[in-house]
Amino acid sequence: LFRGGRYLDIGTGTGDLVFEILDQSGNVLIDGIDPAEQMLEVAKDKAEKRELGDSVSFFMADALDLPMESNTYDGIVSGFCLRNIERRQKALGEMLRVLKPGGMLVILEAIRPENPLVRLGYNLYTPLVPIIGRMLGGGSAYKYLVNSIGDFPQPGTVTHMFSAAGFSSVQFEPLTFGIVCIFSGKKQ
Repeated sequence: LFRGGRYLDIGTGTGDLVFEILDQSGNVLIDGIDPAEQMLEVAKDKAEKRELGDSVSFFMADALDLPMESNTYDGIVSGFCLRNIERRQKALGEMLRVLKPGGMLVILEAIRPENPLVRLGYNLYTPLVPIIGRMLGGGSAYKYLVNSIGDFPQPGTVTHMFSAAGFSSVQFEPLTFGIVCIFSGKKQ
């Protein structure tokens, strides 16, 4: 839970993670950024309907060149975004820069499971995802989803990237049989 302070959601999309934080926490300010203007318009509409006022703002920004001053945020969250960033190490450096000392970065990401049995099931299922997507009218997006997860580094590599960017207390926690993982690190 977030207790007061200012937070950033990178790759906010339609703002669902922002709204979840606001539902669970009081007295916080949250900025949501995304490079997709259409997604941000949906997020802004949702915020307006919820009458959130100044507690939330959504705007276009690039994780590789964050327009905020250094030491701005008490925490940063990101859900299912890091795998879509080509220069992840640079993005992690930017996240560290805009965090206040003591601030936490928490990233939720889909990964290939490491457990051999779970990976077998995953490998049998994932080729079906683009086929199902084509039937629903979005085949290329679903193919990209499978490919982006497949290209994403394993947890040990990601935690090394956090450390190389300057984060301390770096951890990862696998969820849902290792198909999703929470990565976290702290700015000294």
